[in-house]
Amino acid sequence: MEKKRRRILEGAMLCFERFGFRGTTIESIAKAAHVSKSSIYDCFENKEALLRAIVEDLLEELLAESDRVCVPGQPFGEDIDRTFDAMIALRSRHRLLVGIYREARQSGAHGVLEMRKALEEGIVFHIEALVKRHIESGETFRLEPKVIAFLVYRSYLQMIYDWDDLYEPLPPQQIKTALNAFAL
Repeated sequence: MEKKRRRILEGAMLCFERFGFRGTTIESIAKAAHVSKSSIYDCFENKEALLRAIVEDLLEELLAESDRVCVPGQPFGEDIDRTFDAMIALRSRHRLLVGIYREARQSGAHGVLEMRKALEEGIVFHIEALVKRHIESGETFRLEPKVIAFLVYRSYLQMIYDWDDLYEPLPPQQIKTALNAFAL
């Protein structure tokens, strides 16, 4: 059952990335996952539940990777650099997150807006906790931890995706330097 659930989630992710949340149907997910529609309903109540499961998985993956690379005792700037390097490795999986942001902004769909908010709150809370850990170890910052967390997270999204809509993609080192500017 877990293998089938994973296939359904992967198929749903492909469809959400390709067609957006509103343009994706249970039928298109079933085709992409090579399962029947009833198999999807055996695992998930509806399309919103599928998106919620994907967002929860992505959040868990991102936070686990951040925890793995953030070593106690290293400066916050280095934690941001290492987290960013880890994020680059997961970058293709972030396309869905950006799609969720854009679609929520354009359509105002309540379910998508709620998932966007939950995802953002989880990531900002994690970065805020990281900043607080560094404050407890003696580092000082010019801004409040939540402000730093919000700016780092939103700036990351802006520089990875929105920048690319207008200009040539920024090299990773330049993005890391910009993210550190908020924190230090």
